[in-house]
Amino acid sequence: MVIRGFLFSGIKSGIKKEGLDLGLIYIPQGACSCGFFTKNVNSSYSVRISKRHIKNKIFAVLVNSGNANCFTHKEGLNDTLKLTEELAKCLKIKKENVLIASTGIIGKKLPFSKIIKKIPLLVKNLKKDPTLFSRSILTTDTFPKKIHLNLDLGKKKVNLLGIAKGAGMIYPHLATMLAFILTDAKIEKKLLKEILQKAVEESFNRIFVDGCTSTNDSVFFLSSLKGEEIKNKKEVKKFSQALIEVCQNLAKMIIKDGEGATKFVNLKIEEAKTEEEAKKAFWAISNSVLFRSSLYGGIPNWGRVVAGLGQVGIKLEEERFKVESSDLKKKEIEIKIKLGRGKSFYQGWCCDISPGYVKINSK
Repeated sequence: MVIRGFLFSGIKSGIKKEGLDLGLIYIPQGACSCGFFTKNVNSSYSVRISKRHIKNKIFAVLVNSGNANCFTHKEGLNDTLKLTEELAKCLKIKKENVLIASTGIIGKKLPFSKIIKKIPLLVKNLKKDPTLFSRSILTTDTFPKKIHLNLDLGKKKVNLLGIAKGAGMIYPHLATMLAFILTDAKIEKKLLKEILQKAVEESFNRIFVDGCTSTNDSVFFLSSLKGEEIKNKKEVKKFSQALIEVCQNLAKMIIKDGEGATKFVNLKIEEAKTEEEAKKAFWAISNSVLFRSSLYGGIPNWGRVVAGLGQVGIKLEEERFKVESSDLKKKEIEIKIKLGRGKSFYQGWCCDISPGYVKINSK
């Protein structure tokens, strides 16, 4: 899973009682970058700083788990800047070339002094293998989420590596998670952002666990520019498809690891008037606690679908409306909702809701 131009590290710093909780991505020659962030207006200090720095050439990404670094005290922003300064000093770069991401409990002060003491060790442990980094960013996740693609473009070969975390607070307005999409391909920044925006829309913006959007959501895309150049239409199209594949795989892993989830649902909305209406139908159905409870029980109570659609103003004709599904007792389910109103289509992924979700989030 080696990708040219990137080094990784993951250590225990004492933020969490046990396990790895501090990670680093280092790009020695720097990376072309772009990012997408939470729509939550009460964003974390880490998000605020990364929004400022993302326009610059990026040499390092510092990530902590176990603490959201959000809404704690008036010095929070300055303390977070000190972290970027300390890492920059250790790597001999500028703080403006550092991105930072956090995930975990909101309202609990981040133990900055503990982290600062561990930064030299974090840098010392850098290696090509991303395994420890992928473990260091987890919170309620039950497994690391990563995917590597070696993309063959004829005489050219480039790599894509996706690493993510997320299991709860997932809602399709940039779903709650941290995602790091890395490539060694040479690609123009403006084009890169266009391609990534499409990939995010077709993946992370189509998943649903609980209707909550975090203060910390971030998707970072970094290109080390160490590989072949992507420029003609055919290459761009193939690269774009590969990027969507990476992002969708990560998004589906997040749903399969949804807090307390017992079932993964591929939800297809068909025969809508417009794509916007199909999207609205997806949100209405996946957001229904009644519907998702019936999924947990394996009961095909389609009346809950009818009620949810009517609630958002989608009027159905009984003769045209149809629901088709695979066995609801299985762990992976496909459900087709045919609205009978037109020809538009939308697809997303969600999960059931179980007593396990309540147990995890009542702590």
